[in-house]
Amino acid sequence: MSAVTDVADGLDFEPVEETSPELIATHYLTSLDDIVEHLRAASQLGLGVRVRSYLEQDEDGETLAERWELELLTSSPVHADEPAE
Repeated sequence: MSAVTDVADGLDFEPVEETSPELIATHYLTSLDDIVEHLRAASQLGLGVRVRSYLEQDEDGETLAERWELELLTSSPVHADEPAE
């Protein structure tokens, strides 16, 4: 399985006062190398990310594979004055 991307519709890029970052796209990844590549690219572009891991049953139905969901955001979901969860 290769990486899959969902792009959020109707993004408004006009400057507005944001209370929370907006979702740009969601990437579904299958390897740590892909995660690292996406994290580096987001960092270079000054974008925020939120990463979640989950288990998915393989096609054989007997084993579980680790997968990752990476949300690309307009800014960091953690602000300097807020503690990380």
